[in-house]
Amino acid sequence: MAGTWEIRGLFGNEYAMEQAIEELKKQKGLEWTVIDRRNISVRLAKRDRDSEEIVKRTLEMHHGFTEHEGPLGEFDRQKREEREKKAKKEEEKRRRPTKN
Repeated sequence: MAGTWEIRGLFGNEYAMEQAIEELKKQKGLEWTVIDRRNISVRLAKRDRDSEEIVKRTLEMHHGFTEHEGPLGEFDRQKREEREKKAKKEEEKRRRPTKN
């Protein structure tokens, strides 16, 4: 799905997310996926500034915010890299000899 643009939103509660989804249903060319109780992924077939602004504004109106905006899969890749980096740092910390 090259060219697919993703906007991830985070809400304070489930009701706010449900209200935002109802608003997004009215727009053409948007797909959304509920990730968990407070997170949503909105996908656009291609990057379109007008659609991006509509999605961002909808999130804001319903007390959410844009957590990430970029090509589809980039957010997951960044999170995975951060976890790997943190795990490596913890492993190095465990391997260091302690000074007594």
